[in-house]
This record gives sequence, structure tokens and C-alpha cells, in this order.
Amino acid sequence: MKFSPLFVAMLPAVVAFTGQAATYQVVELGPVDGYKSSFVAGLNNNNQIVGNLSNRFNYPIDLNSIDLTSTAITGSLTAAEIEEVKKGNINAKALSVLTNYLQIASGLYTTQRFAGTYPARLDTKQLVRVRETAAVQTNNEYLLGINDLNQMIGYATAPFTKQSFTPAATTTTPNPVAQQLWVPAPMHMAGVVFTDKGKYTLPPTYTDFGGGYSVGRGLNNNGKVIGYGSSTMTTEAQTAIAASCDGKAEPKDLCYYRNAVSNSYETRGMVWQLDANGKPGTPQVLGFLGDKNSGKAHTRTEYPTVAYSSTPNDVNDLGLVVGASMYSDSDDIRFYASGFSGRDEVYHAYHATIFDGTELKSFIDTKEWNSSFATGVNNKNIITGYAVKTITSVDRNRFFVYDYNTQKLTFPADLFSSASTAPEAINDNNIIVGTTETATAGTSTRRNVGFIYDIAANSFKDINTLLSCKSAYTIVTATDINEKNVIVATAVKEVERRDSKGEVIKDSAGNVLKEEIAVAVQLNPIANGTIDNCDTSAETTYERQGASFGLFGLLALLPFIWFRRRG
Repeated sequence: MKFSPLFVAMLPAVVAFTGQAATYQVVELGPVDGYKSSFVAGLNNNNQIVGNLSNRFNYPIDLNSIDLTSTAITGSLTAAEIEEVKKGNINAKALSVLTNYLQIASGLYTTQRFAGTYPARLDTKQLVRVRETAAVQTNNEYLLGINDLNQMIGYATAPFTKQSFTPAATTTTPNPVAQQLWVPAPMHMAGVVFTDKGKYTLPPTYTDFGGGYSVGRGLNNNGKVIGYGSSTMTTEAQTAIAASCDGKAEPKDLCYYRNAVSNSYETRGMVWQLDANGKPGTPQVLGFLGDKNSGKAHTRTEYPTVAYSSTPNDVNDLGLVVGASMYSDSDDIRFYASGFSGRDEVYHAYHATIFDGTELKSFIDTKEWNSSFATGVNNKNIITGYAVKTITSVDRNRFFVYDYNTQKLTFPADLFSSASTAPEAINDNNIIVGTTETATAGTSTRRNVGFIYDIAANSFKDINTLLSCKSAYTIVTATDINEKNVIVATAVKEVERRDSKGEVIKDSAGNVLKEEIAVAVQLNPIANGTIDNCDTSAETTYERQGASFGLFGLLALLPFIWFRRRG
């Protein structure tokens, strides 16, 4: 069962697609006007849905924050085209070049900040602001879930404001000039919870040198919020940052930000309890499996230290938290590749973890599996996730079901023996959804599709086989499922190709070109529906009329994609 939070308003103009035979009806949730792609993140039992948008049309450009002499621009636009840009005449070609420049110049803080992701309530098609307050978004923002109380959870990177800064005089620059810099707000990432009482930032336990950071992952119906954040910082890191961030060469907040995104903080899983006003309190810091499940770091000084941390991924209404944390075995020394070389280290990897109050429990054989992650838990304490094993030199995910009540672990069969499968959510009907692979007969081609697994029936299916053969969509990942067995998913769909200004593109003969986009969809069960008998004689995949490509290619459309629950 997955829980999450979001926002309000405006009735959606959804389009339902049904065939003569199917067990699920597809309802398109996106994209929202002004954006090309939409990705679903979670839903509740009221069918309220949150997600994220990307590829904004008509991206607003601040020409005062762009270096038009950059080779990234002069190599793509003619001198005449650049002169038109200077006049404010920005056509689709120029806009594409300028937005690409913003992305590749992200490390230059004299340059306008580029926003790649925009959170939204997909059932109402309304944008949500997590941290940003400016008219033009300067950061990446995400919504991850919504519970039955309409409380939402998400997180966002730091918003930026343009500020004037004059560096301190030096021997080489005795008369420094003022610079216009984009300076971030404290907390390079901040988890945010939305309640009917207001919007609140999830406080981490350590906030020195830049405000710390937090990330919200989920919440249940009883005010418990899970995530992770900054728990401390080594003395060495504190000393180094204090020495370099003295405010002379650049604003302290910018210096702290650049150090924070270099992972100066140590990270721990955290659990916040909302009070009667919906405000999160001081978090409970979660432990980690540690060396041989001891909860402590290994002590072998002849090998490098391990960065121990924990990441909760889901919480049920009983307060049981599941996720992953760092495990090590100081008796198991392995060679780890590092850059162009490598070294022997104590074996360490994230493994599935149950956080039951202050007690941590492991249930995956760390000798058999390289790593593992628990991704979902329902109110019956049935846990799902996946474990990783190397098969013919490739890491494959095998999905598992673990009954916490009976301590029974099973690895159900998926579509074929070497398929890589990762579950995302489980409901109280013991139905699991997620992502798996199909294979085309007679080839080595694999592609990602959404799956549904019924524990009681031991039935594993590609969700696309449950849709009409005439469906315009291919489901590539199923993200969440509620108690009504309604599923939300991300699909690919063929549409008219549009340029950066949202205009339809045609070829030289005037024919409209086509492209595939990611689109959020809702899958509604059809009462007494039957599986459509599509012709699959040519191949063993479950091809519908919709287009398809790998999940990683799909997710590449969404920058900074940290909103899923893996690891």
C-alpha cells in the first residue's frame, strides 16, 4: 500500500478509452496544458492522484542571465538568429538551443536556473508549488503521494533568487565588481507535507552549514511521515566547509549549497509524527543493519569505512515501516571497482529492512543476493520488494513477497526466468503492481511493462494484456494501487510531434510528424470484464497499438528523477 500527498481545483477533462473486451479501462490523466509529458506518483482510496510533469512548452527565458557568446549557443545559432534573440524574437529553434544551454550551464550561477519537473494533482490537472514562490520556477519539485485525508507528501530542491554580490578585494583583484548571482535558499532539498492546516517542511536532525536537508517519501492515514535527511556531518567536513565558505569569494548560501550537493552530510532514515495541527515534530532517526546485522559499523581499520545509511520506502497504517539500509560483513572481503581502478573492501550493500519501532529486522540472505529493497507494505503486514542477483554478468531484480506475520518469504515467478522485476505498491487485497520485462520471441530484445500480481491466485500478468487490443497506450510501469483495485501508471502513447513552443511539426510535404510521449493514466477495473484475445502468434510479447520503449528511456524524459521508491 502506498501513501502520498498533493493539492486542489479544476475538473479534469479526462478521456476514457475502452474496447469491446478488457478487464481494465484506461483513463488519461495527462499531460496538463503547457507540458509534454506526465508521470504518475500515487493515489488514495478517493482516486485523488498526484504526479509530476516535464518538458514545459514556451520555457520562459531571462536573456539577462544567458551568455549568448557561449559556444553552446554560437555553435547552434547563426549570428543573425542570435541578433533576433537579443531583440526578444525567440523562435522554436532558438528556444530549444537556449533551454539546452540552461541545462548544461547549471554549474554557472550567473545563469538562469532551469526547472525540469513540476508537481501536479493529476486528477484535477492543477499545478502544485512545493517550495517555489517566484512566478518562474527555479528548482525541481516533486509530489510522491497522497493519503485518504488528502494530505500530500513531496520534496523539492532549493529555489534560487537573483542577488547582487561583490567579492572581497584581493591582491590580484583589488577593485572587484558586483556580480548578479543566482543564490539558493537554505536546504538543498526539503521534504514538505501538505495538510488542511497548512504546508510544513520536514525538519532534519542536523541543519548546520546550509540548513541540512530532508526528503519526504510517504505517509499513512495516522499522521506518520517517512523519509530521510541529514543526521550529522563529520568533524573533518565541518572544518573544511567552515574554512572555504567564509563569504568572501561567493555568498555563504551558495558555497554551502555546492558543498551540500557533494554529499557532505551523513544520511539516515527518519520518521515524523504530525501533531493535531498537521505540523511534523522532531524526527525519529532510523538505524541501519550495520555489520552482520549488529546495527554498528565494521571496525576493520585496514579497509575503508562504509557510509551507513537507511531509506524508508513505505509505511502502513499500523506504523510498520519498510525500506532498505546499509549492511556489511567484515568477514567478507570483495573487490570493488572505483574509477579507473579498484580496491578490496568489506562487503557492503543496501538490503531490505523492516523498521518496527526502534527494532530493525532483515529477512534476505545476504550471501545469495547482492542487494535488496523493500518497496511496499499493506495493512496486513505483507511486504513486497526485490532482491538483486547477477545473472550472466547482468544484475537482475527478482521480486519477493514477505509475510511479516508468518515470516514466510517467497519469490513468485514472473513472465520469464531472467526477467528483471521491481514491485512498487501492494494493497490490502494482496495485489501488487510494478514494473517487469517482456521478451520478444526469437530475439534478445526486452522491454519494460507494468505488471499486476495477485498473491491469492498466484497470478502474474503484464497489465497490457488486460487492456483492449485497440488501446492507444502501452503501460511501462504501474506505480500504485488502492483498495478498489484502481491502478495508476505511466504509459507511452503516440501523439503529434510538437516543438519547444508547443506547435505541431510537419515534414516538407506537410504531413504531421509523430512522436512517443510519457503520459500518466488511471486504470479502472471493468466489472465482469474479460481479457481481449489479441493476436500474439508472431511474438510472445503483449504488443498493443501503443508505442513502447524501455523504462529507463522513459524516465530519461524526467530530469532529476528521484521520486520513485527504490533504495
